[in-house]
Amino acid sequence: MNRNYSIILKNGTRLEFKQVFNQYFNSLVLFADRYLKEREECESLVQDTFLALWENRLEFPDEISIKAYLYTTVRNKALNVLKHRKVEQEYMNDVLQEEDSELYYMKSVIEEETRRLIFSAIDSLPEHARKVCLLNLEGLDNQDIANELKISLNTVKFHKKNAYQLLRDKLKDKFYLLFLV
Repeated sequence: MNRNYSIILKNGTRLEFKQVFNQYFNSLVLFADRYLKEREECESLVQDTFLALWENRLEFPDEISIKAYLYTTVRNKALNVLKHRKVEQEYMNDVLQEEDSELYYMKSVIEEETRRLIFSAIDSLPEHARKVCLLNLEGLDNQDIANELKISLNTVKFHKKNAYQLLRDKLKDKFYLLFLV
């Protein structure tokens, strides 16, 4: 079904959406490129702007207002992309500074290996003890665990005590790793 989509102006005039898109798309991409310097990203940003225009079904007093809306929206979206890039760059700089140090590398290896050992040991627990232990690690208290698993508070305490005893036994040879973290 072929529909003629339009943008309604307050004076009752209808502008064809496709016409507005064709008239402003390339100009808006070039405008966004002044900020972002990446053609594909600019095109995507401008398409998102037109999508927002279409989805919001906004009414405008005149054609100048449509143009102002489009340019302002593209500018704001481009500035948001630049802010996001800046945050990403700052994060990467922090990571690279830390990665340069051997200490960071060793700490990361030890943390991941310790996490792997602990979760491997938890996975080997009996089913109820494992569930109680995992829920406890998620930050739930005993009563919340009892409610979640639909068991009594005393049963939770039993499984928790059992789980931690079994974990101590399984991890006793690797206990030194926990202190390194």
